[in-house]
Amino acid sequence: MKVTLLDYMEDAEKIMVAAAYATRSPKSAVDINPTTKMIKDMIKWTKKYRLSSVLDFPYYIFTIEGVSRVFTHQWVRYRHAAHMQQSQRYVKVKVDSADWFVIPPSIVQKGVDVVVDYIRAHLEIGRKYKELLERGIMPEDARFLLPNSVKTHISTAFDAEEMIHIIYQRTCFEAQWEIRTVAYAILFAGLLVHPIIFDGVGPPCIYEGVCRSPKKGVCEPDARRIITQLIRRRDAVKDEFEKLEQGEFLKVDLTDILGYRAPRDVVREVSDKLGFDVNLDFEVLVWVRKK
Repeated sequence: MKVTLLDYMEDAEKIMVAAAYATRSPKSAVDINPTTKMIKDMIKWTKKYRLSSVLDFPYYIFTIEGVSRVFTHQWVRYRHAAHMQQSQRYVKVKVDSADWFVIPPSIVQKGVDVVVDYIRAHLEIGRKYKELLERGIMPEDARFLLPNSVKTHISTAFDAEEMIHIIYQRTCFEAQWEIRTVAYAILFAGLLVHPIIFDGVGPPCIYEGVCRSPKKGVCEPDARRIITQLIRRRDAVKDEFEKLEQGEFLKVDLTDILGYRAPRDVVREVSDKLGFDVNLDFEVLVWVRKK
């Protein structure tokens, strides 16, 4: 999985706060230069009272790659965002290898035989899909054979209010694992570029004391651990990010926090049974563009 913050409003915190103060001032936003304290106070007030007009100002554009259509079926439900996804009508899926579909970590954890059966089933579907294309079936009809696990990419634009809403809902451990991972990944990007806006944003169990899970608090330690690690990683890379030239990207590997590394012995045994090398890791990479 690769999550890229492609674009966002530079100086968003300062601009949104100047505009907010201007609503109660004889001065316009152009003539207001908020201090750091003013910015922190106004953003705290804005999030507490859910002032939509203020949070509507900053925008964010993400591109998310290497995810399944299980994920995108959920992701596009956020209708206050704009989405543009890779089309299976016009783009043929390259099924000649085993990297065109997502392999959930839970399947890898069940052992070699389960993984091998899962991969072989996909390879058979891939062969049938390719046969349909070779017989002259249009991609838009041949795709009916493809599983939800097929990898895709999608670009999404939303404002701060919707981004916070997504993070609030999907960082909860009741969320499906793939969309939960994306939610934590975009939170990391937000903490890097706009630390005041995204301070205190995360799962409701931590920041509102409300558990949405029937398990009632069982997953809170894991959520708290992830938030702590993301903030530490942000702090570790923020100086490097600030030194980048405009348009350059910072790459941050969050696999150790959000992803999964398959045991090497399992990878070797699966590769031996299939007769080719496979990658069973679930990698999580976040790229952030410097404005």
